[in-house]
Amino acid sequence: MHHMKSFDHNKAWIPILGIAILLMFSLFIYKHFSPASLFTGKNKSIAVLPFINMNNDKESEYFSDGLTDEIIGQLVKIADLKVVARPTIMIYKNSKKDIREIASTLKVSAVLTGGVERTGNVLSIHTRLVDAGSGHTIWETTYQRELKDIFTIQSEVSRFIAEQLNLKLTETEKNKISERPTLNLEAYNFYLKGRYCYYQRDEKSLHKGIEYFNQAIQLDSVYSRAYSGLADCYSALGYASYEMPSTVFLKAEKAAIKAIALDSTLAEPYTSLGYIKFYYYWDWQGAEQEFIKAIQLNPNYVQAYVSYGYYLTSMERFPEARQVMEKAMQLDPLSAAINTDMGFFLYYAREYNQAIRFLKSALELNPKSPLAHNWYGRIFQVSKKYEEAIQEYQYMMEYSKGWSVAYAAIGNVYGISGRKDSARIILAKMKSDSSFRYVTPYGIGLVYASINEKDRAFECLNLAYAQHSNWLVWLKSDPRWINLHNDQRFQMLLEQIGLTKTNRPFNRE
Repeated sequence: MHHMKSFDHNKAWIPILGIAILLMFSLFIYKHFSPASLFTGKNKSIAVLPFINMNNDKESEYFSDGLTDEIIGQLVKIADLKVVARPTIMIYKNSKKDIREIASTLKVSAVLTGGVERTGNVLSIHTRLVDAGSGHTIWETTYQRELKDIFTIQSEVSRFIAEQLNLKLTETEKNKISERPTLNLEAYNFYLKGRYCYYQRDEKSLHKGIEYFNQAIQLDSVYSRAYSGLADCYSALGYASYEMPSTVFLKAEKAAIKAIALDSTLAEPYTSLGYIKFYYYWDWQGAEQEFIKAIQLNPNYVQAYVSYGYYLTSMERFPEARQVMEKAMQLDPLSAAINTDMGFFLYYAREYNQAIRFLKSALELNPKSPLAHNWYGRIFQVSKKYEEAIQEYQYMMEYSKGWSVAYAAIGNVYGISGRKDSARIILAKMKSDSSFRYVTPYGIGLVYASINEKDRAFECLNLAYAQHSNWLVWLKSDPRWINLHNDQRFQMLLEQIGLTKTNRPFNRE
């Protein structure tokens, strides 16, 4: 009996021992296979897929897209995290693809999905964080709050993602994530509408975006991001030659300076200032300083890399330009615009076969991209495949709805391929259009140069110089001016713009 009692006593420890072993095993599993431990390696990266508009109406689309953009904007403030940029993300809007497939394509370790429904001032926001490798949900929650809590929700989501991905946040980053950009919810709503319009990038949408940003500023005169949005819209109008450079670039400059005065930690207005110093003032050193400042403030901001890449390409600093453009491509790999920009850079670097590869990718992503067709046409043109070039420029003209830059491209190739009558018809059209809209004299000059009317071409270039046309930063590199290169007037113009001294690397000491 004594032995039996002893045996029963020992048996009593078995469940306790089993629980202890189970706890130790659970601790081991948690330590080695918990979600946070999945992200302790170098690939700390995330894709925030477009939030679903659960209202299912076109009018609410700006809000669901805006929320996606805002959470991306919060996460890019964390230096320890690589965040896939918005244009690539938007390719997956309403996509039925498996999350693991998307993550594999984007080379990220985590994916955030979500949906938003808005009823009056009440928000319902569902979020789910997924481990890219296994496809398992790491964390899932639904917020049902009032609209006034939108910034708190964004901060909570960002902080929780940082915690789950085992990210190191500095105190500055924690403060940035917790900041409220405005105390006026109506102003915030106008800001989201302005950003939605800005991303469309056509002339009408850019003007509408300016209206929305101004409405946001009327409601909150110290809303720094609304001023930054204004600067972006005005810069885009200038870059695309939709309006007179002096009109829009100076407005962009004023808005960017105001944005920086209100919040000097924003990367976007520094990028705008760099853009303006580069394209309008031809202040090469000043422009480079602004681009570097923007990248230092936000190493995840794609447009800063792209704009700096344009600058370095213009300066013919091709190895540096490649490095910067490749960084933009890493952050935004499936953007038609970034693939086009790579094609543009490689065109100027005279690497035509590589350029074609990226431009084909751009056209697969967006067959109606005017700029992708433009650079494809330019490669055909430099290879003297004029019919193919004309075809690409015709696509460009069709998809841009008669953009003056498209007319200049097709008029120029008509002239150099011997179709002078067709070139003159294009000239007449451009001059007619200039009576009711801005037509860049750089473009008109290109058509005159192609039919060897050099005096007229220089009249146009001098007018472009007086207007500070942004196209003049390409005067030295653009092969379409080749027949003017030996003219003293051309060399004088390069000197006036400052393009004869720009191949020296910027001294950062």
